[in-house]
Amino acid sequence: MKYRNILLVDDDTEDAEIFGIAVNALNPKIKYSVKNNALDALKMLQELKKFPDIIFLDYHMPYLDGSEFLKLLRDVKGLEKIPVVLYSGHSGALVKDAAAKFKKVQFLKKQNSLQDLTVLLQQILEPLTA
Repeated sequence: MKYRNILLVDDDTEDAEIFGIAVNALNPKIKYSVKNNALDALKMLQELKKFPDIIFLDYHMPYLDGSEFLKLLRDVKGLEKIPVVLYSGHSGALVKDAAAKFKKVQFLKKQNSLQDLTVLLQQILEPLTA
């Protein structure tokens, strides 16, 4: 299993709830946690001894946007290697450019349905569902 421990950083509680339902539908053994702002997420990550296997990061959030969070994350030893998926409702060039600037960062557009989200997450988390 490649991704057993997922962190979602998203200030939209409804999106976070739907994301959790999709992850649980794929594999209920996945440990899934949510932080609703990037500052709290960064602080928590710096204090952890065991890091998440992957981070899904909403781009547009208060306090720190996705690019600012990624810059800070990549400066912390041990955190710089965690794969990140920018998870945004906006598919504009700004968000895609932010993903392209950093290693191990990809982009996933937020989906309008649980089924569509589950399909996309399965593609990313494939090793868990095989």
